[in-house]
Amino acid sequence: MQTNFADAILNVVVTGNLVRLDWGTVVPEKTNVDKQQLRATPTFQLVMSIEGFTRAFSMQEQLMKKLLADGVLKAEPSAIAKNEGAAAGSA
Repeated sequence: MQTNFADAILNVVVTGNLVRLDWGTVVPEKTNVDKQQLRATPTFQLVMSIEGFTRAFSMQEQLMKKLLADGVLKAEPSAIAKNEGAAAGSA
């Protein structure tokens, strides 16, 4: 099995029944003496069927809930407020 490393998903494109995920690394780059910005460099592309993508998303969602429940991650108050607002608006 091949292992690839990525810091982020840089782009997502749906073409027909395929989802293309462009992954990449993010490195700091000095712009001048006092400033630094992050530069994203694409490293590989993962192409999945929509069905496979939705199954993978569900697995990631379950993992996020477990990490939050175990205290490994902490929910951002702004994200919680947005979710609560969306839920209240749909009721």
